[in-house]
Amino acid sequence: MKSLFKPLLMSAVLVFAPIGPSLTLAQAQSTSITPVPLPGIGAVPDAASGEQETHDKNAIEQLMHMVELSRLIGGGISQLFASSQSMTSLLGLIRDTANAQLTAITGAKTIPLANGPDNVSAREGGTSLREMAAEGIQGSVAGPVDVASAFSKFSTAYKLDKAFAFQSRDTLAQVVVAHMAAHGAVAASTAESSYKRSNESMGRIDGYITALSTSADLKTSLDINTRVNIEVSQQINELIRSQAALTTLAGFYFMSAAGVQAESEKVLNLDNFNRNFQ
Repeated sequence: MKSLFKPLLMSAVLVFAPIGPSLTLAQAQSTSITPVPLPGIGAVPDAASGEQETHDKNAIEQLMHMVELSRLIGGGISQLFASSQSMTSLLGLIRDTANAQLTAITGAKTIPLANGPDNVSAREGGTSLREMAAEGIQGSVAGPVDVASAFSKFSTAYKLDKAFAFQSRDTLAQVVVAHMAAHGAVAASTAESSYKRSNESMGRIDGYITALSTSADLKTSLDINTRVNIEVSQQINELIRSQAALTTLAGFYFMSAAGVQAESEKVLNLDNFNRNFQ
């Protein structure tokens, strides 16, 4: 039996002999790789009484290297497998986090957009200042709601119905009184509505500033920033409306003054104009 086993051992030694440098490297790695436990091999059989005792130290040493190398390889594979499992868990966490961030960026907007039916109708500005004034001479303005409400209150407070009645008088100066009252009331009502809506907008901006300071994700911050830009655009539009109403009053003044003076064929305050006056 031993005569057959020894050549097999020598063959194994010859096969694994070239991996001597690898064994040295494996030993160097033993500090970072935990070898797997030795497998159970059962009881080692005793030598038969008729066998010749032999002791090949070199073969035993090589077999010991092979066993230790196998343990290191097994331990390394086990650690690599454990690392791969950890990496799989980490990649799953990264994936879930990325999905959550993507949902946070692209998900439904939770910041109020002040875009309900009442908000939409309140942003309407009526047909034109001239047409609203023409409606006002008849006693009321069709819309928008805030302007119509303010116009009614101004008309009542300043008894403009008497001024509106001048629209059917004979002279242009009397007709101008009716139109002056209507244009003034429309301009004041437009400014009243714009001021009210700008105040409401500023109140919402205060809320957005508070929300921004506690924003926990990028999407919420972007939503708030977008909403603030909408509020700024709305306030600019309200400013333009108020300026347009004031410009209309200035234009109306010069048109009415020129019309009245032309009707009388007399230029007021220029009858005795002295060009040499210093």
